Amino acid sequence: MPKGYDIRPWRSGDEIHIRNLFKDSFGRELSADFWKWRYLDHPHGGPLVMLAWSGDDLVAHYGASQAPFLINSEIMPAALSMSTMTHPKHRGRGLVEAVGEALYEDLRQASYAAVWGFPNPMINATRQRKLGWEPVCDVATLSLATKSVAHTATESLPAVEKVPAIDARFENLNNRLANSTGLQSLKDEKTLKWRIDVNPVNTYTRYIITDRSDISAYAITKNYGIAETDIVDLQAIDERHTKALLHSICSDAQNAGIERLNTWCLNKGGPRLALERFGFSANSPVTYLGGRQFNSAVGDFTDARRWSLAMLDSDLY
Repeated sequence: MPKGYDIRPWRSGDEIHIRNLFKDSFGRELSADFWKWRYLDHPHGGPLVMLAWSGDDLVAHYGASQAPFLINSEIMPAALSMSTMTHPKHRGRGLVEAVGEALYEDLRQASYAAVWGFPNPMINATRQRKLGWEPVCDVATLSLATKSVAHTATESLPAVEKVPAIDARFENLNNRLANSTGLQSLKDEKTLKWRIDVNPVNTYTRYIITDRSDISAYAITKNYGIAETDIVDLQAIDERHTKALLHSICSDAQNAGIERLNTWCLNKGGPRLALERFGFSANSPVTYLGGRQFNSAVGDFTDARRWSLAMLDSDLY
């Protein structure tokens, strides 16, 4: 551990110092509402934050958010890696490694399965070299020009409607579609409500296809600027239902003057072929997926074929 620093976990009230450090590190404000929502209000637990102090001054930070896995119908605690930051006057002293390893040891002791996330190109190599991360895969953005889609003969597809909030049916569908050998983030009702319905930054649209008292497909979208829409999550029982959702989303986008739809789906992901047949193709930007595994019960953490991934798994969408 670097000499002259006190490293300890977050305590109530530290968020004031964290927000000040964020501004000193990145030159912009960190909203108090966003910090509270992301770290304090997560339905599966509180902040996973390690801090380095020089006297009374906070000089380094590593934050992670709760992000449990669902593996073989079992919920395993895991952490989504968030911001690392060091005050400009204290950089180059090994503080990122020190707070990172201290946080990881706490996670290991608390039986967390892994820490994972989407490092940007500036820190991807650093996390592998200094914090023991392993790469899983590169995630291409799948994109579609809305003007390329003609809405003909869609009357035979299931009817799509929009709802104002998440309910238990979303969790039921995710449980029905869960791959028993796969690795995916937990999408129970309370997590989706937290992520979608009370998000202080983004506004989402929720598309569903009903199946008696349940649903057989859903999609969640949000606009990116004035010309693009991101499909941040899409779950459907088959390609016909996926196609119905995509037609509805694309029609709304065309009517709103949206030029492009974007989404994520790995090569082995459930709707990948349906997306490609609809006209989506791999494009930029490319996102890195990686992490560090603490629990062998997860299985092969680095096997991208096991992962089910959506934009909703990232904190950026």
